[in-house]
Amino acid sequence: MMIRTYITEDMKEALTRAKYELGVDAMIISQREVRPGKWFNPFRKKMVEVTFALEDRPIEKPVRESPDKQGVESEVNVDSQEGKADKPAKSESDTRKECDTSKESVLSEEVFRKAEEDPLYQYSGPETKERLFGYCRLHNKTDSSLSQKERKEFFKIVAGNRLYSKEMDFAKINVLVGPTGVGKTTTIAKLAAIDQLSYKKKVGLITLDTYRIGAVEQLKTYAKILSIPLRVVNSPEEMAEKVESLMHCDRILIDTLGTSPKDLEKLTEIKKSLQAADFDINTYLVVSMATDRDTMDSIFQRYEILGYKALLITKLDEVENTKNLWHVVEKGKVPVQYFCYGQNVPEDISRATPEKLFNYFEENAYADGSGG
Repeated sequence: MMIRTYITEDMKEALTRAKYELGVDAMIISQREVRPGKWFNPFRKKMVEVTFALEDRPIEKPVRESPDKQGVESEVNVDSQEGKADKPAKSESDTRKECDTSKESVLSEEVFRKAEEDPLYQYSGPETKERLFGYCRLHNKTDSSLSQKERKEFFKIVAGNRLYSKEMDFAKINVLVGPTGVGKTTTIAKLAAIDQLSYKKKVGLITLDTYRIGAVEQLKTYAKILSIPLRVVNSPEEMAEKVESLMHCDRILIDTLGTSPKDLEKLTEIKKSLQAADFDINTYLVVSMATDRDTMDSIFQRYEILGYKALLITKLDEVENTKNLWHVVEKGKVPVQYFCYGQNVPEDISRATPEKLFNYFEENAYADGSGG
C-alpha cells in the first residue's frame, strides 16, 4: 500500500495533488488541521494535513503460449506473410492518431499544441513538462490554455511545500554567501537600511571580503551613511572577536567574498570563518537571475558546503524573461526569501512571499495577456 501525506491550504488542493500524483483510486485515511512552523510563533498559518492511501496493484505477468499454439501461430504468420508484404509500416503520426482515439490515450493534438505554447511548458525541464501534460489531462483541457487560477494551482504542485513551510526569517546573525558579482554587498546595504530606518533596529555590519578591490570601502560608505558600526575580518581567528563586539546590536549582517562555485579552497575558507564565529548564524545564498541554468545548478550544489537555508534572488531587472526564476521554483530545495531588482538602497528589494513569487512570474511570462 502506498501512503502519502499532503499539507495544503485547503482540502481541494490536497485532493487535486493526490488525484494527480496517486490517481483517482486514492482514498483519504485521515485529515486534520495543523499549523506548520515553530510552536512559539503566534502567526503560524492554519493548514490542512490529509493522508491518502493507494492499494498496490498486482503486476500482470505476460501469458506464455504453449509450444503447440506457438507453432500454429507461426504457421499462420508464414501463410499470411505474402499478404502483409505490400502494407507500408505505420508512421509516427499514424501511431499517435490511433492512441488519441482511446479514452486512456495521451492528450489530443489540440491539447499538446496549447500546452506547448504555454510559458510554463517552454520554461520547464522534462519532468515538469510531463507533469504539465498530466495536469492538462486531469482538467480535460481541449480548447484553451491554462487559466490563471489553474496555473497558480500547478505552480503550487511543482513548488510543493518547499516554498511555503520552510521560510527562514532573519535571525540576530545572518550571512550572505554567493558568487562574485551577484550583488551581496548592495543587498546587505538594503537589508541594513530597512532594519534601521523602518524597524528602528540597531544594525552591525561585518565583511570578510578583503580580496575584491574596493569591497571594504563600498561597505564603509554604506555604514557611514547609515551611521552603523562596521567590522572587517581578515582571518578566521578574528571572527569570534568581531562578532562579539557587535552583540549589542539587534541584527548583525555579514558580507562574504564572492567566489566561483568551482573554487573549493575559497569556499572552505569562508566555512572556517563562519564556524569560528561560534554563534548560531542563518546563511542565505544570493543568486543572480542573469546566471544561466547550468551555472545556477552548479552554484546550488557547490554552496551546500556552507549550509544555506534560503535564497535571495538579485538582478530581476536585468533579465528578459522568467525562465531562470521558474528554474529556481522547479529545482530549488529552499525557499526564496527576497527579490532584488535594482541598485537603489533600500527601495529595490521586496519580500518574496509565495504570492509575490507567482505574481511576478505571471506579470512577466504572461505580459501579453495570454493564458487567461
